[in-house]
Amino acid sequence: MRNLKLLLQREPAAIGSLVASIMPVLVLLGVVRIDEAGIAAVVVAVNTLVGFATRLAVTPVATQPEPTVALRPAERLTT
Repeated sequence: MRNLKLLLQREPAAIGSLVASIMPVLVLLGVVRIDEAGIAAVVVAVNTLVGFATRLAVTPVATQPEPTVALRPAERLTT
């Protein structure tokens, strides 16, 4: 899984290229009925979604510091 994340981080457009290679074959076999503009739209959509998902998956999440609790004036005097 880590290798796949690294591969997608380096080149997320590879998935779109794969889709662009497979779609014409599916059209020729009659599995999918779509024209050239539709194939281009699908490839762009796949590149966008994979790129976004890749950024979400590989970007570290910043943690927020724990909030500090202020002491009330009476507690400050006794401590």
